[in-house]
Amino acid sequence: MGEVIKADWFDLDNSSSVAIRSWLHDSYLPQVQSVPGVAWTAHYEIVEIPDKPYIAGAPQRRETTDPTLPTGWQNVILTAAVSPEVFFGRNDPLDTLAQSHADQLARLRNHRSAVYIEEQVVNSPELRASPYGMGPPPAMQLGNYNVGTPEDEVELARWYRAERFARVSVTPGMIRGRKLLSIAGWAKHGVLWEFTDLPEGDSSFEHRFVAADRGENWQGRHVLEYAIHAYGSPHAGRRVWPPVTDTTA
Repeated sequence: MGEVIKADWFDLDNSSSVAIRSWLHDSYLPQVQSVPGVAWTAHYEIVEIPDKPYIAGAPQRRETTDPTLPTGWQNVILTAAVSPEVFFGRNDPLDTLAQSHADQLARLRNHRSAVYIEEQVVNSPELRASPYGMGPPPAMQLGNYNVGTPEDEVELARWYRAERFARVSVTPGMIRGRKLLSIAGWAKHGVLWEFTDLPEGDSSFEHRFVAADRGENWQGRHVLEYAIHAYGSPHAGRRVWPPVTDTTA
């Protein structure tokens, strides 16, 4: 089994964001990192995507209208573990830690979470920047979505293998791609695209996948025709903790 990924989405009030970020970075997340079985954890600030197709000519992405699903998207914390038992086992130390910080965690607005296992991992050109298991990427895009029918599930699985995985393997600036399936959470499907950076002005990495066309000539439907995303998904962002160090100097 590969890494098990927990994602936490949330927003912060402007009035308390500095204090909460300080608590997260100086206290809570270092304690999460020290829990046995946790491989790494990281906090990302997400860039809002415009309300238009993010690739010219593509269908408009569809969002859920489920009123029971929390709407948080501005921040994402990713936590990787060696086994689902780290998140769901008896006498779970992560639960104990969360209980000891319950008052602060309650200040994360519109919070939701999911836990994913890996369906597929595809290495990309910048793998050397962060070999598998060596920690969180400097930038990432986290998609989380459902599809409607069993037939959609089959087409989705074929599309990834016929088109997206091939492009992931040659996309410039990309470290690796992970196709995910949820153990717990609203979305059955997830993707974690790991990158060395997210330049200012970019709100997604989709244009890089378009430029990485290898002549796959997919004949099925566009995935956006039947995928239903969570609010603001896919969420592209830059890592703010642990700090990203410049390795080019």
